[in-house]
Amino acid sequence: MDFREELIHIVDKSGAHPAWGVKHCYRVYHLAKELSNHLTLDDEVLYTAALLHDTGKYPVYALKNIDHALRSKGVTTNLLQQMMFSPTKLPMILDAVENHMYYSEPGRSDEAVYIRESDILDNLGNIGLMRLFSLVGQDELIQTPENALDRARLFADALPDKVSTKAGKRLAVKRREETLRFLAGIKRQTSEYAWI
Repeated sequence: MDFREELIHIVDKSGAHPAWGVKHCYRVYHLAKELSNHLTLDDEVLYTAALLHDTGKYPVYALKNIDHALRSKGVTTNLLQQMMFSPTKLPMILDAVENHMYYSEPGRSDEAVYIRESDILDNLGNIGLMRLFSLVGQDELIQTPENALDRARLFADALPDKVSTKAGKRLAVKRREETLRFLAGIKRQTSEYAWI
């Protein structure tokens, strides 16, 4: 099994909910590449960080009361050391994993910045809405459709300001508009959310 396939296997066997699993990781990776196409980034670092950034959230690796980004950094360290991964690239991957959340400051490398941007953007627009509603009843913060709507409103208001690159900001505006159109339609069709 080659290295990339091994990373996919790790995520597939982790018990990850599909909203955070391999397809989310692929979207983060490909969006990071798209947003940074004017730069030359280390593709191995970008791919590895994208595939492992949420491992600390997955049932096989998660620990109660530990921030998943910090847990992901620890899990990533252990996994990559066991795989004899390049020690010169490891710090860049760990920086990207640790700082991928919207509440973190962007990491030091371009790879870390674009992983963070892409993860934030995957929570907005049509894909973000699909992910939120797939988590109803599966996430402690999203137990009902109303919780998902509240979170969508919160993300639409807060996340675009967390994006720092020009390309990311342009996409954040578009995805925010997608979210707001959806919310306005739901509001109209449910007597202002009364019939959800």
